[in-house]
This record gives sequence, C-alpha cells and structure tokens, in this order.
Amino acid sequence: MWTSRESWLTALRRWAADEVVFADERRRVGVAITAPTLCAVAEVMADHADYATGRHVAVTRATIAERVGCDVRTVTAAWRLLRNTGWAVEAQRGHGSPGTPAVGRRPSVYHLTPRRTPAPARSAVQHFHLPPSGGVSSLSPVGSNSPSTHACRQKFTPTHKRRRLRAEPRPLTVQRLAAEFVANSHGLGRVHIGAICDALTAAGVDPGEWTSRALIQALNTDMVRRGWTWPDQINNPAGFVLSRLRLLGVRPGPHTSGGCAAGPEQISRRLDGTVTDTPPRHTTASPAVLTAEQRERIAVAKASIRADIAAARGSAATGRTGARSSHARSTKIGGTHGAPPSVGPEPSS
Repeated sequence: MWTSRESWLTALRRWAADEVVFADERRRVGVAITAPTLCAVAEVMADHADYATGRHVAVTRATIAERVGCDVRTVTAAWRLLRNTGWAVEAQRGHGSPGTPAVGRRPSVYHLTPRRTPAPARSAVQHFHLPPSGGVSSLSPVGSNSPSTHACRQKFTPTHKRRRLRAEPRPLTVQRLAAEFVANSHGLGRVHIGAICDALTAAGVDPGEWTSRALIQALNTDMVRRGWTWPDQINNPAGFVLSRLRLLGVRPGPHTSGGCAAGPEQISRRLDGTVTDTPPRHTTASPAVLTAEQRERIAVAKASIRADIAAARGSAATGRTGARSSHARSTKIGGTHGAPPSVGPEPSS
C-alpha cells in the first residue's frame, strides 16, 4: 500500500517525466500513451482509492475516460502500463460490458502501490567467512549441536529478544466473540485478534453469556451516561478495550438478552422475586434492598440513639452548672477563710 496519495502521485510523475525510461517501459509493455495522459488517469484512480492505503479502486473505464476526456481504450492502455510497471495491482477482474444490465456489471478492483526499484545484481561470492582479528578465537570449539552451546546462547540472549510461546491456544468461543467485536467496532481493525481475546478474558467477559452486539450496546450506553465519545484513533486497542470494559463493570447475564452491564439502569432482584431499579454502581454485586419494616426499625433506633445522646449532653451541662453555683455560695458564706459559721440551737419561744 502507499504512504499517502500525494507521495504516490509525485513518484509516478517523476518516473513518467524521465523520457528514456518511460519510452523503454512503453515499448516493453507494448502500449502507446503519453506521460500527461497516464498521470491524469492515475489521478482519477487515486481519487477513488482508500485514503490511508491506496487500495480498493473500483471505478469503471467509462467514468475515467469521461473525467480525463479520452477514449476508453486509452484507459485500458494506462491500466496495462500501470500493472506491468508495478504501480498498480489488479486485485479482482471486472466483468460485463456497456450492453450488460447494471446488476451484472462489476468494475475491476485495483490497489495502487509504490513502485519498487530493482535490486542490484548480487555478487557471485556470498557467505564468505574471515578469520578473527586476533588470530585465535576465545570461544570454546564446541559444535552447534552441543548442549553447552545452547546454554551459552540462552545465557547471553537479551531478555527483550526472547519470544514467549503460548502453552495452549485461546478458546474458540473467545476468538469468535473477539472477531465479531472487532468487525463491528470502529478503530480496532489493525489489532491482533489475540490481544482482544486477552482483554476480554482479563475483563471477565464470558463468551457463553455475552454477544458482540450486547457488548457494543453496553459500551455505547455507558459512554452516553458518562458524556464520553469513542476516539477516532486508538493507539493501544487492547488496553483501551480492557479499560472501557473494566469501567463498564461487566458481569454475567442471560444469553438471550445479550448480557448485563453496570450501566445507567442496574437490575437488582429481591428475595420475593420482584425487580427494582437502583442507582448505577461500579461493582458486580447487586445492592441490598431494605424492606419497609427494616427501614422503620432503623429509623426508631436512630431516634433513640439521638435522644440518649441529647440527654447525656444535657446531664453533663447541668452537672457542670450546679458545681459552679455551690462553689460560689460556699466562698461567700465562709468569708475569707472559706469555713462555714457555727450554728447554735434555736431559742425556745
């Protein structure tokens, strides 16, 4: 595929501007077309190609001829020259003619590719070996099949270059769920399907309880509730999917309804079988629902606790006030020494 539309057209114009090379290629292919006409046909084809890859150019010769202002046979010659010089690849041959009904006509599909320069001729001498610069090798003269050689290579091999192979393949149900999820999602087309399988497994998604449509619907609902949007470009698709599923709070649900996720409406089931709506939570467990009797008992207990606290505070405040008043009276009656005066018997009447 190409790097960009402008770079592909610039390279094609530079190649066609070389009169000697262009004439030799026309003579080799056996077509008669000028460089400006070829570039004009290529520009129309580039307009109908995928912007990022330059693939899937499905446009008829009549359409190109009408835009360029040439004959249909000239477009055929341009296609033949582009194919034989490495500027385009015919991925699928079209069928039908102008007299064929529109249902039976299909245009040819081309992929626009950058032209590869021919590799230089290789030397006749290859894979030659020179002796070491020191004259004597410091390595042990053991064969490549020796166990010590493999142990030495394993010891000095960098960690980042060692490949870790999986002991067993991923479950087929997880692979199918990941494939359907990637096919129906935006921005996940270039990720290895195994990474999405690992993300679904790490998030706790059960392929027997979830479908790709249910996952996508749950993600869309969660995005609407949070006020988020799906990004146009995803640099780490596996990590992005794992983070979104963890925020979603995936939990098993019935297969017929496509699963159940922690979205704006969570469903909790009481012991008596009734269903009630509860506020959204980021947890997989259903919140407990209190009955009217339990709420009434809790309210009575709270009121009793508040009354006890208020009574204790009032008693403490009254005790402190009485202590201060008695201390003041004793000081006033006792005079400077603070001792109460002696009281004799009352006189008889």
